[in-house]
Amino acid sequence: MRRTTARLHFVNALTAPAARVRHDPDRYFDRLLDAQRSANTGVVLTEEDESELQHLRRFLGFIAEVPSLSGVGWLSVQDMVKARIRNRFQVRRLQAEHPEVREERVEAPVFVIGLPRTATTLTHKILANAPGGRGPYMWEMDNIGLPRSEEEIAKLRRQTQKRFDQVLLLSPSWPRIHPVRADWVEEIYFLLNQSRLHNTMAPMPKYVEFLRSYDSRPDYRFVRDVLQILQFQRPKQRWMLKHPDCLGETAAIHHVFPDAKFVWTHRDPHTVMGSMCSMAESLAYLHNRPKSVDPHEIGQLWLTILPEMVERARSERIRVPRETTVDVAYHAMMADPFRYVPELFEKLDLKWTDADEANLREALNRPRDQRGHEYSMVHYGLEPAMIDEAFGDYGLFVDNLTASSR
Repeated sequence: MRRTTARLHFVNALTAPAARVRHDPDRYFDRLLDAQRSANTGVVLTEEDESELQHLRRFLGFIAEVPSLSGVGWLSVQDMVKARIRNRFQVRRLQAEHPEVREERVEAPVFVIGLPRTATTLTHKILANAPGGRGPYMWEMDNIGLPRSEEEIAKLRRQTQKRFDQVLLLSPSWPRIHPVRADWVEEIYFLLNQSRLHNTMAPMPKYVEFLRSYDSRPDYRFVRDVLQILQFQRPKQRWMLKHPDCLGETAAIHHVFPDAKFVWTHRDPHTVMGSMCSMAESLAYLHNRPKSVDPHEIGQLWLTILPEMVERARSERIRVPRETTVDVAYHAMMADPFRYVPELFEKLDLKWTDADEANLREALNRPRDQRGHEYSMVHYGLEPAMIDEAFGDYGLFVDNLTASSR
């Protein structure tokens, strides 16, 4: 599978001089923060906001230490950090101008959780496109705001799509791994400051260690604040949310959203590991000098991260009511989706309609070259026994769930 293009090499050479600022990430972060403070005179950030911005600064420091980071990689990180800072000021400004948005109730949101490559995206899109469901669109997470005219929405969609199209030109494998469109519902990754998935840019062992003690509740409180704005003066629908890192943060999510439901998709971890590493490898090529990408390092990193996420979620689920979590067996659902997806709707107190059946059929009929990508565990230095040991009895749990679902 081709992961780089000649265009990527050219753009890396072109942007190399601009990437020199990463050698002083604190100074660069101060510039970004000062620019937003100047552009948002009068906007007051909370003590928690200031603390979270310092955590974001730490992330920037971790990624800046990666010696293999390319010009394109650094510009991608710049764009991400700028957006997170800008969103923070935008939300506080809107809250100050419209205090009533804080009274909006985000009721019983559904979080689709699960290891990457376990049909979480498919499940999320079907739920979010249900008549009573709602997911955040890519364009609106990039432009958080109150209701807009159709003309302005169309303009913002075009601008967002243009930015993503430029990235897709550099990574031919990415459209097959995770297709992105500005007018599709998307993961809340774009609202979170911190995520284990940041390690797909480059392996950052110090950052992995930092996240083990990081309190993500402020991150999800910010997600709640954004959702309040996005539903303000709009039809009330039930939020359907997703991001792979949510699997490791169910305790924080439950703290911020006490009535949240979790839809946990399960799949054989052997398959998950190879697929996850392939996704990480594609993003590593996009963010680093190609010759520096080490598939074995990628394999070892995610063999550490993913089992830890599963263990955190399994530990948390025994502390909350049993009905909080709905388990979905990947192989059973994919073998008979028109049976299991309506059952999932019922468990979530959602009505299954003809429109939902049509949405499911359309999702399943997606062209095959848009649905998968090739990978090999051996390529990442992984063996079945290593995966069995890392995940413990989770593989047996998945097998039993799949067997009981038939």
